[in-house]
Amino acid sequence: MRLTTTDLYESSYLHCAGAQLKDVWNERSRSSTVVFVFDDGQQSEGRLEELQKNYRNGTATVNLAEYRQSLEALKDVMFRLIRSTGTHETMKENQRTGKRENHHVSRHYQTAN
Repeated sequence: MRLTTTDLYESSYLHCAGAQLKDVWNERSRSSTVVFVFDDGQQSEGRLEELQKNYRNGTATVNLAEYRQSLEALKDVMFRLIRSTGTHETMKENQRTGKRENHHVSRHYQTAN
């Protein structure tokens, strides 16, 4: 399953909980709005839905130090992307064209092939 969100805090929670960040891009209509795309990865089917439900219900639990690391890593990616593009330019496109603004996001990030 894939999940997209523009919520930085939800993204940080998902990232911290082990969801794989697959892509990040700016929305075309608003260049300062960043979309995060996550995948279940190696976790069981439906895990992203469960994590999202827990986040939205206020029942999510995380290690705060790991959450902070995820938040900082995603903020770094988000602000680099905003500074580097004003258009819809994904991380995969940056990697394909040799741009190095949007790289690795801690231990969970892997681009989809």
